[in-house]
Amino acid sequence: MISLTTRQRDLLHYLLTAETAVVTADVGRQIGLTPRQVTYSLKPIKLWLVEHNADLDMIPGVGVQVACSPEYRESLLSELAAQENIRLQLTPGQRQQLLALNLLTVAEPLILYQLQQESGVSRTTLLKDLDLVEAWIKAFDLTLERRPNFGFMLAGTEHQQRQGIAAIAWGDTSFSDPLMQTSHSAGLVYELANDADLMPLANHVKQLVDQWDTKQAMALVGYAEMALNGRFTDNAVLYLALVIAIQKQRILNGQVANTIHPNFNKQVHNQVWQVAAEMLAQLEINLPEKQQDCETAYLTMHLLSGSRSGLWPTDLEMDEPFGVLLSSLMRGVAQAYRVPAMQSDTSLREGLAAHLIPAFMRQQFDLWAPPIGYIRNLPERYGFETTIATTLAEEISTETGIKLPEDEVNNLVLLLRAAFIRERPNRLNRVIVVCPSGMATAQLLVARLKARFPRLGQLEVLSLRELDTQQMQSAQLIITTVPLPKIFLNYSSVIQVHPLLSAEDIDVISQWLA
Repeated sequence: MISLTTRQRDLLHYLLTAETAVVTADVGRQIGLTPRQVTYSLKPIKLWLVEHNADLDMIPGVGVQVACSPEYRESLLSELAAQENIRLQLTPGQRQQLLALNLLTVAEPLILYQLQQESGVSRTTLLKDLDLVEAWIKAFDLTLERRPNFGFMLAGTEHQQRQGIAAIAWGDTSFSDPLMQTSHSAGLVYELANDADLMPLANHVKQLVDQWDTKQAMALVGYAEMALNGRFTDNAVLYLALVIAIQKQRILNGQVANTIHPNFNKQVHNQVWQVAAEMLAQLEINLPEKQQDCETAYLTMHLLSGSRSGLWPTDLEMDEPFGVLLSSLMRGVAQAYRVPAMQSDTSLREGLAAHLIPAFMRQQFDLWAPPIGYIRNLPERYGFETTIATTLAEEISTETGIKLPEDEVNNLVLLLRAAFIRERPNRLNRVIVVCPSGMATAQLLVARLKARFPRLGQLEVLSLRELDTQQMQSAQLIITTVPLPKIFLNYSSVIQVHPLLSAEDIDVISQWLA
């Protein structure tokens, strides 16, 4: 009997439910396969259909189609649903994540032969996978112990192991094809849940996910926001819910934290500590005093490190050295922009504090946190802000020893851009238009500029002969229809446009104003 993989089963199910012939590329898009994967899967599907008295027609220029009567299609669908010898087909990245999660969550060493049987791959492939897992876990200060007649086991603290588990569950790994997705509506969704029974490695992870009650944990995060009179960002809510769900599952399985991070001080963060203690009480976690304190400290550190939507009342009690650093950063921003008013920008100061405080906490307590993926690639026009943010990050590193990662530096860029937009004048003081083509062209260009960009204010038309260094220095923007002389090449606020102001010109000016 022909054995199908889960990928081939899903493809066959799609073909059996399609009313007409389908193009392989369209099939791939519908079920998440490449055209090559579809092509490779069609041969065993054809053999399966022939074995079940049907066939697969491949019509050049049209597509592929199951050749049988509509009534028999229903019979084939029932047969496919009852098929028992289906093999779970994984990508290398999915398999490596399963291996990592199994190593992170088992209490006993895993034997190589056992892993081969449970993953369905060769010894050579499995050893290569383990090498990749070993390289990845080093970021969490974990090591992979390989002992003859012992097996494979991860060595590290409970704190470090939970960090690795959370990173895989979030999908922040070096492996492709994340196994899980989390959302406010659905909670944590395991991609292999429906087929997990087909492979022991996948089934072990399914049992874990079933114990991670992220929806209950989200409600607890909401309680923390209310108790602390503050709000986390949406991503932070999802992340903290994941942390809490993993923490509860680990404790119930006897994997309890036995140490408190040396940088954590209960007295300094007593208010958040009390909230964390109440959250554990609501989870019905009641351990011996020392272990309860360790778990309370663990949760407190994560609450302190969660990204905020704004300043918390507890943040206002920041220590004096941090306040001095913040004032220094504000002076640096005002000087860089040459806008003194920016030094007193309350929104910028609070934004910096709300961003930097949890960033400091994460590094102080050695906590992993999800990267801010949506601001990894900023527009080139934010180059000036990027330079300032990099300078601020260097000052922060010098004063505190804390190095901000790239995504957090990019967050500073957005805060700076917003502050500049708030402080800049609504209308430019002086904009010069250089248009030597004649009065009619100059008037038309000025009319279009005024209609399109009211913020440009009063536009002054000059000829090339009238333009000199003094005029250039006094203008905030020069709009010209011709290239300017080489002596003016060092001036950055110059935009060359077509006399009739094309759509591309409008985009360039819009970006400059933004």
